[in-house]
Amino acid sequence: MAKVKIAATVDPARLDQAKELTGVQGVSEILERGLAALIEDELERIHADGYARAPQASETVRTIDKGVWADLPWDE
Repeated sequence: MAKVKIAATVDPARLDQAKELTGVQGVSEILERGLAALIEDELERIHADGYARAPQASETVRTIDKGVWADLPWDE
């Protein structure tokens, strides 16, 4: 995968917390993992919003529980 060099300004406390939680010391990997998580979260939100507008089954979705969407096999 091709990479692009960026410059970023981040909250040092948040960066330290991310390093501590993940055990990853490289800023590039922290940012890669953060971007991957953000993209996945947004795709799940978009999917859930679309499903709430037009359910695929006969039942109507009244409220969205994010926990329900977290374990669905999105590749199917």
